[in-house]
Amino acid sequence: MSLFKNNFVVGVTAALTATLIAPVLIPAIRRGSRPLAKSLIKGGILLYEKSREAVASAGEMMEDVVAEVRAEAQQHGAAMADFPAEEEEPEEFTPSRHTGNGATSETSATAAGGGPSG
Repeated sequence: MSLFKNNFVVGVTAALTATLIAPVLIPAIRRGSRPLAKSLIKGGILLYEKSREAVASAGEMMEDVVAEVRAEAQQHGAAMADFPAEEEEPEEFTPSRHTGNGATSETSATAAGGGPSG
């Protein structure tokens, strides 16, 4: 019973204290929340702009390095056929008809003897 009485007294005291402090505390929180929200949003915008600049700078630096490597390779007479000067578009994927065993239907028909003989 002693534990229940102690918890009850603590609960009642906390409720009374909150009731007395709330009229003073709530308006103070309201006044302070708008400037806090504005400063958080401002900080987020500044962080976004700085990170955007950093990413753009890193991209430019990589482009410069790639250009230097290509220029050095051309000076040394290296074959750069594998490294195109411009970005190439990937080839369009055209799925073939698979039979499930890794061969296309044309090759499996030829292997089974049902296709054209050569």
